[in-house]
Amino acid sequence: MAYVPGSLVEIQNLPGKAEPVPSALLQGVQAVDLNGTSAQLVHFDRQLQKWIAATFSGRTIAIEEKHLKPVTSEAVRKYDFVLGPKSDYEISGQEITRALALKGYALVKLIVAEEDAMAMLDVAKRLEEDQQFSRLAVEFERGYLGDDGNAKTLHVGLDASDTPDFIKQSPLKTMDNNFGQLCSMLGKYSEEHLGFEVYSRTEMLMRMPLEDGEEDRFPPADIDDGDAEGFMHLMYRRRLTVLQFVGPSSGSLKLLPLKENDEEIELEAEPNTMLVMLNSRWEYGYSPKGQALALQSFMLTEPAIYCLEDEIQGNLENLTGSSTGPPPPPGEQVTIEAMYCRYGMMSDGRAQFYQGAKASTDGLTEIPVSRWDHGPYFDPESQAGGAYTRHGCFGIEGVDLFDCKFFEVSPMEAKGMDPCQRQVLEVSYMALLEGGYDKRTLSRESQHIGHFVGIDKDDWMCMSAAGMLDLGGAHGAAAAANAITSNRFSYSLNLKGASMTIDTACSSSLVCTHVSKLHLRFKDYEPMPASVVNGLNLMLYPGPFVGCCAAGMLSHEGRCFTFNSTADGYARGELCGALCFKLKQFDPQSGSICCLAGSQSNQDGRSASLTAPNGPAQEKCIKAVLRECKLTPTEVDCIECHGTGTPGDSGLPVEPRRDQPPKNSKRRIQRIILSTIFSPTATQQTENNIQNNKQTK
Repeated sequence: MAYVPGSLVEIQNLPGKAEPVPSALLQGVQAVDLNGTSAQLVHFDRQLQKWIAATFSGRTIAIEEKHLKPVTSEAVRKYDFVLGPKSDYEISGQEITRALALKGYALVKLIVAEEDAMAMLDVAKRLEEDQQFSRLAVEFERGYLGDDGNAKTLHVGLDASDTPDFIKQSPLKTMDNNFGQLCSMLGKYSEEHLGFEVYSRTEMLMRMPLEDGEEDRFPPADIDDGDAEGFMHLMYRRRLTVLQFVGPSSGSLKLLPLKENDEEIELEAEPNTMLVMLNSRWEYGYSPKGQALALQSFMLTEPAIYCLEDEIQGNLENLTGSSTGPPPPPGEQVTIEAMYCRYGMMSDGRAQFYQGAKASTDGLTEIPVSRWDHGPYFDPESQAGGAYTRHGCFGIEGVDLFDCKFFEVSPMEAKGMDPCQRQVLEVSYMALLEGGYDKRTLSRESQHIGHFVGIDKDDWMCMSAAGMLDLGGAHGAAAAANAITSNRFSYSLNLKGASMTIDTACSSSLVCTHVSKLHLRFKDYEPMPASVVNGLNLMLYPGPFVGCCAAGMLSHEGRCFTFNSTADGYARGELCGALCFKLKQFDPQSGSICCLAGSQSNQDGRSASLTAPNGPAQEKCIKAVLRECKLTPTEVDCIECHGTGTPGDSGLPVEPRRDQPPKNSKRRIQRIILSTIFSPTATQQTENNIQNNKQTK
């Protein structure tokens, strides 16, 4: 067979070790056994009557043609392309671009001389000894280093005047030129095949994994607004990631799909291989198996340039107000198809609530007499074991009203039903109806729809225990049971999916949402077409106000001042809100409101006390959600904080209030509230205590 320069061949039948070319022999390069290895032919040396070949391992040898045969497909199966000293860059650039358009990535085998690879590692070691490597900011690591990536890094400008000569004279200069050559190769075809023009590239980034015990030596960098702005601009312009693995250790490389129907791909990150990846198609995770140097660069589109003359000219995409933020996660998402709420400001439905919130309406009012007469319990000086506050967010009007006929509940049973059950029936049904299911259809054909209710307080049960209610009779057992709060809705609407009430205190609704997501995603046996999640709280009697004041938890001012030095407690409120979830591809055009990109649930474990938060545990939970959402912290625009407004939430030292009850008074009030829960006469005793105290004064 006639060979030409650039041909890929396999070496075979060598009688002994292969001798390097004379120039390499003079440098002390030893002969090695190369039978079975692959190489690229560079040129034919007529004086030696041998081919000069560069092996895939980076050795340059002289070899007779009888020891060559065409390379088999099996030998190069794991690579998409091989780039060596005799590769045709025009053809390679076109084919790599086509591969990127077809599957979104290309794994390229580079023929790099062993001496060059060792020299690059020596330069990296010297830079490390000179303490030139540092850690990126945590917010930037995912964008630069991939999913779960952390490493010590160094940006190197090979053309910068302050770059040391030992770097410029090393093979790193050649590798940097190769990045530039690749940028030119792909730039000729990128607009035709990929839909964008490769305008420029970033400086070369050197990255090495953190060794055990190096976390303290390399703390994450601090950032300012300018750094964040530059990073976001870079991520916006980034189109291709180029990652070259130098070695000496290999590693594992995972490509994480951003496109529906793509599957996760695992590749081997061998030394002297290069990954070229389309950022709109894949994210990646790189895990070296030992010490390994990698070189990286981003290929960028043209920066946003605006010309302000008679009219604005330039790329106006970001100025139209139509940006929707980062794309949803790949594949099916848990989408919110409907929502209904009864929140503060007497809002009935999300449109009313939005208008009230938009107008900055204060939903906190004095406790209405339609719930109870708070006068006998109001104890602003905390002298008689009452409540020092009289404000709350009583957002649901007519909580005592209920259309029992619609839900086929008899008037006798409805009379003793917990108002929470009544609210759940009405509000959850409104969400279910907007989600596309109505009572009449469900009565004829049941659906495997789940119902999850998050509830914290249990006023109705406590009122019964205090003798304020008579829950006797045939329906009394189900009238105030929390489990029935969720089950009654499933029973009434003929829903046969999972139905449960969850109480994890302040996080009940969030945990319900997470559990609902897990049930929707588990489709092995009997998938759920939809689920309804409801979270509610009703304030029906004064016991919790007295108890929370006994613990000093409520604000004396009747308002929550989280993150303010005047914070002295939280304000109680009531609501009932429901969401209808489905598992589908998120599409606003089909009526989807938004998608639940991710959720996680964990526990603080052992911390300072039973109720004290555990920072690392909560950070772990947040990081897990970000990984699930495929987001970085910088892409999160809005955060809802759970701040109770208690002293210390402001982050500032708070002087104790003069009107806070002393410690012995707190203990006395706690005893009173316990008797309120378990003693039928406790309510009257509390009223008598307060009245007697007022008469004495």
